[in-house]
Amino acid sequence: MSGPSDRFAALQSKGKRYYQEDDFGFFDNRDSSESENEHTLLVVADGMGGHVAGAKASQIVTKSFIDTYQRSEGSVASRLHTSLQQCNNEIVVASKKGRALKGMGTTLLAAVVSNSGLEWISVGDSPLWLYREGSLQRMNADHSMSPVFAEMVKAGEMTEEQAAIDPKRSALRSAVMGRKLSMIDESTNPTALQRGDRILLATDGILTLSDEQVAKIIENNFAAPNEDSVTSIMHDVNDTYNFNQDNTTILLYSIAFDSKH
Repeated sequence: MSGPSDRFAALQSKGKRYYQEDDFGFFDNRDSSESENEHTLLVVADGMGGHVAGAKASQIVTKSFIDTYQRSEGSVASRLHTSLQQCNNEIVVASKKGRALKGMGTTLLAAVVSNSGLEWISVGDSPLWLYREGSLQRMNADHSMSPVFAEMVKAGEMTEEQAAIDPKRSALRSAVMGRKLSMIDESTNPTALQRGDRILLATDGILTLSDEQVAKIIENNFAAPNEDSVTSIMHDVNDTYNFNQDNTTILLYSIAFDSKH
């Protein structure tokens, strides 16, 4: 994991919880801040399984993913797959080391920014967004029950009010738990990027805010350092009344080039 980047900012909050189960990592493989040979890896994980197990799972997966990605070769897509499978294997090994760690798991979101564009792989519900010219577009799939409920609302099988309060709406349909991964979301081709774009990764605690609220904060801080944007987003997350506010992790990365595709 490299040190902080001039284009990168990150911030975490426990919310209303007494513990932090999120983790994140960052690998910057540019020759310098001015390098045209762009290759940056961003990773965020949201642990589950209780205080100790959740925190341990997210730490294991983040470190394993970054270490494996650095050592692996081939295309970005191939390296992302290899890294995901390796960190899933690491969860198997770790879960055998103590009763408190059984059932441990985590979401995993990894995004690579290169001259080819944006590529990613994800398991779980941690969102990946592309901010461009005032709007926020979610790039990866949500593996919670929320989109399932949304389809049920469209089909008239439940009301919006029922979907909003259903206790299962945040239940995960897929997570990194050392088992066969039932759902994996990944980019099929690199998404072209342009100068001024922002790449935003987060854990689901940020979903206290709407996409429009987050986009507005980034827009208002567009000319300022990324630290200002993540600080403002986190302030609004924690300022919104939510008696059970989850941990929140925010990563924001600025694009200073036009991709080739």
